Amino acid sequence: MSADAPNLNTVIDGIAGRKLPGMVNNLSLGAMLLGVIAFGFGIFTIGDGGAYAWGAFLVGLVYTLAIAQGGVVFAILMTGTWAQWGRPVKRIAETFGYYLPVGWVMLLIFLLFGLKIYAWHPQTILSTGPVSLAPHSAEAVASKELWLSPGFFVVRQLTFLLGLILLDALYLHASLKPDLVMAKGRLGAKAPAWWDRITGGSTDVATAVRESLQTQRFLTPLIGIAFALVFSFLAFDLIMSLSPWWFSNMFGGWTGVSSFWLALAVIGLVSMLGKDFLRLDGWIKSNVTHDIGKLMLAGCMFWAYTAFAQILPIWYTDMPEETDFLLIRMRLPEWEWLAQVVGVTCFIAPFTILLSRGIKKMRWPFAGICVLIMCGLFFERSLLVLPSIWFDDFPRADLIFVSVGVWLGFLGLFTQVVGRALCSVPPLVVSDPYLEDHPWDVHVHSLDHRH
Repeated sequence: MSADAPNLNTVIDGIAGRKLPGMVNNLSLGAMLLGVIAFGFGIFTIGDGGAYAWGAFLVGLVYTLAIAQGGVVFAILMTGTWAQWGRPVKRIAETFGYYLPVGWVMLLIFLLFGLKIYAWHPQTILSTGPVSLAPHSAEAVASKELWLSPGFFVVRQLTFLLGLILLDALYLHASLKPDLVMAKGRLGAKAPAWWDRITGGSTDVATAVRESLQTQRFLTPLIGIAFALVFSFLAFDLIMSLSPWWFSNMFGGWTGVSSFWLALAVIGLVSMLGKDFLRLDGWIKSNVTHDIGKLMLAGCMFWAYTAFAQILPIWYTDMPEETDFLLIRMRLPEWEWLAQVVGVTCFIAPFTILLSRGIKKMRWPFAGICVLIMCGLFFERSLLVLPSIWFDDFPRADLIFVSVGVWLGFLGLFTQVVGRALCSVPPLVVSDPYLEDHPWDVHVHSLDHRH
């Protein structure tokens, strides 16, 4: 370790007895309770058979799954590119992946009880009734009836996501093991007992690091490919099939990359809020947030570019089965305002703000832009899902309560899982040889670059 590097022992020592801060714990539990109340309110009072409540559930589900898998993708990018700049937040990103098994269970609940919000379901609860999937012309796709059959749909979602989660679990285990070996060597009896199930009683840090890097590098391309495929399928099936005769070939890539963009914003926010509590202040410096901010700016531009690249050909081909999806969301007064909010919060505002180099280096302004992007992508997911489910006046106070309440409930659940994980493992990849800058690296800093 270089002489001017922060002390790793301070990070390790902070693990012993660490608990989720009372305010974070209470707020996240309160958000979960709010989510349950909002969902129940939507099921029993809105009078649409629960369709809107399950639509809000779907928004919260795909939103938190995006954050969780996006965090793992950030970690594998650090591994695959041998990047050093993001190592101080790599463990924070990895802990997002611990939510994925919980997300799988929530997906199972949705598929078992909420599948009837899809217009193609034979027993749909939508007021419009079921939509026929039979080919309506010689050019129409004849396989839709098979692809969107409820049984095949459920098995496909659960199997694909489970396969990705298993790959993620192998990666997370490999990344965590050498850090636990190193931390246990210092903490001794103060280390949590469950660490032994991962370390297997090993005390050889060097061997654990070598094996960990080999496994991480082997799994990196597999997870990258699986992420692209699985999240494309999830986007096509869970969101796009809400309008079964509308399609966009870029939709999977668009939502997949925006999932990574969303995860970047959450990584930035957690890093800013938790770096003192996790004793990472000496590691998460302004150059780290600056680099995260540059990636967030790239994600903003990619989101806008691919959104326009989908809208443009749909506009100039002017085919009814493609244009109705956009017309409902961009021209009907019930939803037009939300489309405008999405445009501002997902592109105009973050693009303008993130052009500033200084904001990306200041703690609380940077946290603010992270919150803005998180809200913008919640609005965007809501705009994709809800107009296919709700056909009456919007907005209404009761509908807003259900949407926001369920979303906050999912965020509360995510916070509980990730927060408790960060409290029980080293919040920094303490044994990672790429944690410190290479001596040949050149960085340009302001006169005071310590914060």
